[in-house]
Amino acid sequence: MPTASENHALAVGAPEGAVVAPAVAGQMTRAQVEKIIEPMIQESLRRFGDFTPKGISAQQFASHNNGTLRPDVRRVSLLISVAQSVLGPGACGEGLEVGAGYGYLLFPMARFFPGIHWTGVDHPSRSYVDQPEYLSAFQEYNCGFARLDLLRERLPFPDAHFQAVTFSEVLEHLPLERVNFVLSEIARVLRPGGVLLASSPNQASLENRLRLLRGKSILELPDETSYAKGVFGHIRLYTPAEMEVVMSRLGFSLEKSVLESNNSGYRGTSPASWHRRIHRFYEFIEAKLGFLRVLADSWFIAFRKESPTTQGEP
Repeated sequence: MPTASENHALAVGAPEGAVVAPAVAGQMTRAQVEKIIEPMIQESLRRFGDFTPKGISAQQFASHNNGTLRPDVRRVSLLISVAQSVLGPGACGEGLEVGAGYGYLLFPMARFFPGIHWTGVDHPSRSYVDQPEYLSAFQEYNCGFARLDLLRERLPFPDAHFQAVTFSEVLEHLPLERVNFVLSEIARVLRPGGVLLASSPNQASLENRLRLLRGKSILELPDETSYAKGVFGHIRLYTPAEMEVVMSRLGFSLEKSVLESNNSGYRGTSPASWHRRIHRFYEFIEAKLGFLRVLADSWFIAFRKESPTTQGEP
């Protein structure tokens, strides 16, 4: 396994002989974005998913999904839309994804923002990080990769190195006592004027409130997952207001905040199940009635790191 310094060399430099993914020019509608990214997400899960049957064909896998990819497609498309609005399609420099996972977000970001050289970091115990096919996918999208235990190691990059950082669906997995360390590291490697794009489940969602009213927990026990040592389930959720306070203390200003419910694909056993239909109906109503957005199941926030000269100004 590479050392931190070897990881740094792999992550910062573009892989030799890498094939640059086709760029997507200009501002696109969200539906157009989703048409492009859905097959990318599906293929990433088929190739690298922890629970994907080995040897399954793309056609078999498409029918096997049964609509469960919709939440991730909607999540990634919204993050790309937010990124387009705050970064602009011509953004350039270095980009980092903290918690690359199967490449759901990283690879689409590399395609939609080809002027940014992206690097992903993920936990060394994840089953896919040593697969040649996984590392090859990073090269295909001209991305770097570093193995890193985010809870115990500093990010292996210089101060103020990145123009953009994505931090999606990771915060809720962090033990509370390590949250400040992780966020401080993100603040350290992001340059002044750079953008942090974050998303996480909303602690104050309608679904969570209803679960609590029924006497059920909205969190998992703080135990390591069965498939990766040092990786945890959803052990602490946050509201957008909490995230804004924490990032303000680290020298960030709020750039854009969106709340949206998309978890219906995780509910029920099929698109035809009543459980899933009820959730889809609520998502439809929420989109029509803006005041319901505060009860959405997830938040998506863009923060900008302030320069030292602007910090503390009214």
